[in-house]
Amino acid sequence: MALKHQNNSQKIFSFLKTLVITLLLFTFHFSLGQESDTTETTKDTLTVETPTSIPTIEIIQSAAKTLNGLKVIEDKYLENKLAVHKIDSLYSNYASFIENQKKSTTTLLATYPNLQKTNQIYSKWNRYKIFLQKLEEETIDYTAQNKELLEAITLHQQTWNLTAKKNNTETTPTEVQERITTLLIDIEKIQNDIITENNFALTVESKINFKIEEISEVMDNILLLKDSKIYNIFYLRHQPIWKSSPKVKTDTSETSIKESARVNINETISFIKANSESLNLYFTLIIILIGLFFFLKKKILQADLPENHPNRDISSEIIIKHKTASIIFFALFIGYFFFKGMPKLFENIIVLLLLFSSSFVVRTQIKEKFKILYFFIITFYLIDAIKNFLWLPTNFYRFYLLIEASLIAIAVYLLTQRLRQIKSSNKVLIDQLLHKITKGLYVFTFVSFTAIILGYTNLAELILKISSNIGAIAIIFYCLFLILQGALIIIIYNRFRKRPDLNAFQKKTFETKIMKFTIFLVLFLGFLIFLRMVDLLKPVTEYFQAILTEPYKIGDITITIGAILSFVLILAISFLLTGFVTFLIDDGDGILKFLQLPKGIPSAISIVVRYFILAFGFIFALSSLGMDLSKFNLLAGAMGIGIGFGLQTIISNFISGLILVFERPILQGDTVEVDNLIGVVNKIGVRSSSIKTFDGAEVIVPNYNLMSNNLINWTLSDNTSRLEILIGASYDTDPNQVLELLTEAALSVEHVLKYPKPNALFIEFGDNSLNFALHFWTHYEKRLIAKSDVSIAVYNIFKKHNISIPFPQQDVYIKNLPDKG
Repeated sequence: MALKHQNNSQKIFSFLKTLVITLLLFTFHFSLGQESDTTETTKDTLTVETPTSIPTIEIIQSAAKTLNGLKVIEDKYLENKLAVHKIDSLYSNYASFIENQKKSTTTLLATYPNLQKTNQIYSKWNRYKIFLQKLEEETIDYTAQNKELLEAITLHQQTWNLTAKKNNTETTPTEVQERITTLLIDIEKIQNDIITENNFALTVESKINFKIEEISEVMDNILLLKDSKIYNIFYLRHQPIWKSSPKVKTDTSETSIKESARVNINETISFIKANSESLNLYFTLIIILIGLFFFLKKKILQADLPENHPNRDISSEIIIKHKTASIIFFALFIGYFFFKGMPKLFENIIVLLLLFSSSFVVRTQIKEKFKILYFFIITFYLIDAIKNFLWLPTNFYRFYLLIEASLIAIAVYLLTQRLRQIKSSNKVLIDQLLHKITKGLYVFTFVSFTAIILGYTNLAELILKISSNIGAIAIIFYCLFLILQGALIIIIYNRFRKRPDLNAFQKKTFETKIMKFTIFLVLFLGFLIFLRMVDLLKPVTEYFQAILTEPYKIGDITITIGAILSFVLILAISFLLTGFVTFLIDDGDGILKFLQLPKGIPSAISIVVRYFILAFGFIFALSSLGMDLSKFNLLAGAMGIGIGFGLQTIISNFISGLILVFERPILQGDTVEVDNLIGVVNKIGVRSSSIKTFDGAEVIVPNYNLMSNNLINWTLSDNTSRLEILIGASYDTDPNQVLELLTEAALSVEHVLKYPKPNALFIEFGDNSLNFALHFWTHYEKRLIAKSDVSIAVYNIFKKHNISIPFPQQDVYIKNLPDKG
């Protein structure tokens, strides 16, 4: 079906073009005025309510309204008052607790505990700091609310003072004047109460801030202690084992162990209570996660995954068979990064639950003989974690380290024996990797044994910590990769199902890029966790932070490497987000499918969202460079002039693109004809559109050409098209029979639509034949095949009924022949 644009589209375009140029000129003029008097503009842009006196006739009604407003202000003020006093009471108890902890920490640090316990002490004080920072933020919020209440009541006071001054005459009734006086007394009382309470809140805020500085000082002292030579990995922490005294102190008894357990449990409970508000957001994320997995379970049945796809079974295993374990794993993984300042016990519990839930996913990918590795990994992690909560004497602690190193050596030996049972020809990549890892673990265990015996316990602790935790980290992040891989493959192939234009190579290339990025992301997160485990994350981040924040001055401009990287990163993220938005909602099969929007609306929404993201991304990127955007007013005006007059073609194409998107005269996938060019619309952009011809050529057409020229859209409302076949029959043929046979021939072809019915017409008596026309309807993409099949059907049916198709003949009469001679 053809659609031709009339002159109204060109009128709309001309109007919009003129409007944009006018707006740009107005912007230039406005920016000049704004540049000339910035202070005045700033004042004009702020909405300030000016107090005015109330007319005498409205005083009683206004007084009632003011009393209601004062009641609301008083209720809010009392609510803030209770909250601030609650914070003050909580702080008072916490301050005494902090003092006690400060004394015990000073005593404990004087004994130079091992590095893991020192890290645990530092984390504990970091939690104290985070808790007080939350109290400080709440107090600041209440102070800001009181300030707003004070501004509101001050406006009431000024208004009624003006009203009292105006009505302080004999003509004003005494009752009205008393009403005003009583109201002003109430206002002043509430105002004084708010000022008093606000001062108290500021005092509480100051006390909390002072205590935070005390905690920061303690944390700095702990860091200084950690940087001392005592915690150097090559420092001789203890005497060699043959020189150490066999006597042990009895201060670390069963009571102290119980006390340590009680303290850690109480810290975990307190942490959960302190983060009760964050739990609501966390559980909301979990509900979204559950919905996502059920969505993936539904989509896996629709995904057009090839039978020989190597990850087909993995996706099915994860999303269908182990859906519950995958949800629990992901929920715990999010929780590990969601909650800040976790107690060590809480962190260890989360890691153990991660290992347990990951076993259902990972063990299906591990050979049967290596599944015992899971038992060893969990056991080693538990052994390493327990010593964080046991305050053992020196000799007992070294003995504990020897036991841990011995168990690791035994596990490595058993793993080596199982690897030897596998023939070299049958070894896969994971077997070869495990074989190399065992060699490294042998070296680690030997070095740890030597370090413990000689007294280099710092070195032994680090090696045993890496050996005990690296397996847990590997398992957790391998499970994360498997879940992400399964989910992404389902999403990718569901999108491929709606893209028949993509061949197998393009699909494989896209999938490979996504998987490489996923591997990089998982390895990067795993590397950060490893740095945190070996206590190198903070030094590394501080080192790079120092480099990125180092200022460099170029003329009058001061920049940093971090600002430049932020600029590039924000732009890159903006472009990635636009691609993600396109992936989600750019067609009818996206996330807006349930709305059942008309064709083309999702694409319009996608374009608007994408350009908003790019615009805000560009603004944020400029802000990250520290640029004051208000200084670009004059430049923006100059650019407006340039765009309005020098770049009219680009503006024309831009406005035409917006019209095409929102008016939707053509849609992606439509078959169009413009300027003797016919093809399928592949993409509609804001500046230009892409049309793929039936010869395979991709033609980029400026949007202005599509709007200004006559455009034929063959498939806008539907994709049906009428075809015509002209045919002649000899004069000795019955025309009625020919009409019936032509209709019968058309109906016999499967690509011909039954409605509208084919129509055969007798056109004229020709010079050599009776001329007929056969009209029939078919789908546009089948029109060539249908025309060919109908022509053959007509030929066959004519031949069957002995109807000849004449061709032009001419009789030539020769009157005189030339002589032969």
